[in-house]
Amino acid sequence: MPNIIFTPRGMEDILPEEMKIKRWIEEEIRKCFFLYGYEEIETPTVEFYELFEAKSGEEIRERMFVFEDKHKRKMVLRPEMTAPVARLVATKLKNSPLPLRLGYIADCYRYDEPQWGRKRRFWHGGFELIGSDKPIADAEILIISNDVFNRLNIKNHYFKIGHVGILRSIMEEYKISEEIQDRVLSLMDQKKYEQAFSLIKQSNEDKNTKDLIEIIEQLLNISGETNEVFKKGHEILSSWPIALKKLENLEEIINIAIESGVSNAFNVNLAFARGLEYYTGMIFEQYVPDSSLALNGGGRYDKLISLFGGKDTPAVGCAIGITRLQEYFISKKIYPKDSKKKIVAFSISEDSVGYLLKVLQEIRKLGIGVEIDISKKKISSVIEHYSKLGYKYLIIAGPEEKESNTISLRDLEKKEQIRIKLENLEEYIKEKLFK
Repeated sequence: MPNIIFTPRGMEDILPEEMKIKRWIEEEIRKCFFLYGYEEIETPTVEFYELFEAKSGEEIRERMFVFEDKHKRKMVLRPEMTAPVARLVATKLKNSPLPLRLGYIADCYRYDEPQWGRKRRFWHGGFELIGSDKPIADAEILIISNDVFNRLNIKNHYFKIGHVGILRSIMEEYKISEEIQDRVLSLMDQKKYEQAFSLIKQSNEDKNTKDLIEIIEQLLNISGETNEVFKKGHEILSSWPIALKKLENLEEIINIAIESGVSNAFNVNLAFARGLEYYTGMIFEQYVPDSSLALNGGGRYDKLISLFGGKDTPAVGCAIGITRLQEYFISKKIYPKDSKKKIVAFSISEDSVGYLLKVLQEIRKLGIGVEIDISKKKISSVIEHYSKLGYKYLIIAGPEEKESNTISLRDLEKKEQIRIKLENLEEYIKEKLFK
């Protein structure tokens, strides 16, 4: 079969019912843009390769869609959105007063092996808070994440959370370069701990790294509820003052979030690492118990904006996986409630079509959606068809309605029908149908 009838692997068509779920998720994210003061932005789908080469992480770099344009410049389909946001802040928004709260809904591309929760084209909905290094900024991202999931009626979600600064500060004590730190954390994110430890040993042959590896192993074995983890963490890190400060920072962030009303569980992991190399502080992922893949993730990235020529600017954010949430809802057969009562219209005769269309235009001016049946079926078949599809009302017009300047309105659920004068139609719709 010719390729024109297929979509590229991992890039799927979105069907009407799936699109309803996607739009529902996007609407709830956009509501939170408004509620928390985030202004929506958009960046190009195609970016220069160099934007992501520096700090997006080895795993992402290997999965980027890379190509050359007609001028032989290396380009990519964006694999994630934090780097483009940082570029935007460093350039076009460099003189904007801080803090900046920016939101986006964007399609991203990675050459992953397609499976549940992993597509080569996928959507993220993000919140980026630029210009504050205070714990309240990190907590705000957790609070928003919690709010979005609650608005989507996902009540059993939980946070896996840590602070990459703990591991980074300990490795800095052993003169481990930032480049090697990035690679170690990337390997740890992939659960390749032996390779990570081997890299640590190779990177500093002049200094015994046994103690460093031992403390990382101890931290790897600590995870769970907040109080117990922080107690053990204070004991292990008591002789590492910088790492201890990072631990206390994480503790303060979580306490603020809890005090604000975030009641969902926090699974604290003191050796937690994420694949993206630009993280400098608190990092987290959001899960539901019956999914092994994170549905949201983010963290603090205080050095990224300066990498693109901007000022040293603290920042924290998250990227909610719209496509993963969409797949999760489909797998659970969870669909958004249709708050709009579906209306269809039917003309009994050809000479009343124009009259009916004029009436429908007046109804649409009220912000109410209504479609006209064009099947040429008999009215009994029309009633049966749209009743099965879940439509609420059927507007009927024929010679009698046209002559008397009225329409007939049939309630398809109650199987009742009334005649309404056009002069009373707007009032009836507002008072009776959509009150």
